Parts: sequence; C-alpha cells; structure tokens
Amino acid sequence: MWNDQSVVGGGFFNSTNQFGNANTPNQAQKTGRRTSRTAPIVIRQALHSGDGDITIWGTEIMIVSIVARVRNVRIQSTKITYTIQDITGRMRAVFWLDQEAMEEDDKSTPKVQVNDYIQIYGNVKTNKGKKVLMAFKIMPVTDVNAITFHYLQCINNKLKMEADSKKEKVNINPTSSATLPANSMVGMNDNTSINGLNPRQMMVFNLIRASTLEQGISKQDMYATLKDRMSQMEFENILEWMCGEGHIYSTIDEEHFRATDAF
Repeated sequence: MWNDQSVVGGGFFNSTNQFGNANTPNQAQKTGRRTSRTAPIVIRQALHSGDGDITIWGTEIMIVSIVARVRNVRIQSTKITYTIQDITGRMRAVFWLDQEAMEEDDKSTPKVQVNDYIQIYGNVKTNKGKKVLMAFKIMPVTDVNAITFHYLQCINNKLKMEADSKKEKVNINPTSSATLPANSMVGMNDNTSINGLNPRQMMVFNLIRASTLEQGISKQDMYATLKDRMSQMEFENILEWMCGEGHIYSTIDEEHFRATDAF
C-alpha cells in the first residue's frame, strides 16, 4: 500500500542533530526552556532523545504524535505492547488497559492488527535503557495521505521551532519578562491572554474544549456559532495557529478538532 522510502528524500529524517535534541548545541539550558503540549515526531527523534522529555530546538514536548506501521502485537491481561516502525526506526509502544472500561465498553481496546498504520499519542519514557512510547490514544490510519501529511508536519514543525529559537535569541529583552518561559502557552506580550491565547482565540478554544464527543467538534459547527463575531478567514487562521502551537489537534479528519488538554 505504501512505499516507506518514498518520503526520505533530502535526508531530513536521517540526521539526528537537525531535530535539536539532546546532542544539539543550539538546545537551551534546562532553566527557562520553552514548552509545547504536543508535537508530531518520527521514531528516530524518540530513540535519540535524552533522559528527559523530547526536545526540539530547545522546546520540550510533553506529548508526541507518531504515525507508524504495526509490526508486532503482544496482548497481556493489563497491557498491549506494540512494535511500531516508520521510515526512521522501530520502537515499542505500550498501551495500558483500563479493566473497568473494558467491562463496560469493548471499544476501549484499540482495534489494531499487524501491518496496520496507526497514529499514536503518548509520552516517551526510558525503560531498562530503551525508549518506550507510553501510549494513551491509538487511532487507525485509513487514508494513506495522512502518512505523508504527518511527515510534512514533522518537517514544518522542526523548521518553525528552529526559526522561533533563533528569533528568541535575537529579540530577548532582559528588562521585560525574560524570566518567563518563551512559550506560546504563556502570554508574554499580551496581558489579557490566558494560556497564551487572546480573547478571540479563547472563543474558538473554549468551543473545542467544551465538546464531549470522541471525534470532537466540527469546523462547520464552530463557525456557525462564531460567524457573527469573526470572519471565516480569521476563524480559519485561528484554527491553523492553534493546531501549530499544539493547543488543539484534528481527529477523524481535518474538519474535526479536540483540545489537547482533553487527554
């Protein structure tokens, strides 16, 4: 179905230092690092991360998203262990089972088979000297375009964080709020912001966060509520910005969204 080598061009995924991880000289020191709730990565980034969180150009990533192929599935009474592989490497992912949820709803267990492509959200941990992805959300990938899109997101995210890192070094102002983390989640230049969002962005974010549906809220339903308050172009720009900053993520397609802090 998919040629894993078709997106390797340019050697981007074969260079560890380009990711700005533990061995990158451009990485900021522990104090005052920027943080991001979630970011798309490739397996190589996880394997070459340090003992702490994943770091890209000085920005710590709390939650990672990986699109990979399932190579092995081992089911136990309390957990499911997957071997996942993308074009950059292979690693284990562990999904702990909620026994109460399983008794009430069989849908709580991911329906994943060997050779399926999945999108998986979780935290990268070190277990016995090896990197393991502790997964808390696994979704089957049904559209092959989602695989290419994920790799493009990884490249775009890396370039954006690199640009932000360099801009921060140029624009740093020790007389203002330099003691705060230079983080989109912290409003440094807008005293009215909450979690780094201005009031108009908060209107969109609160709609998404209020949704209790598994697939989140649709773009159409959101704009129907907000169309008297903002133009469609402004609405689209806010959605795009919040996705890029890790405040929200798309679910079943590019028209449905959930808030990251809904995890």
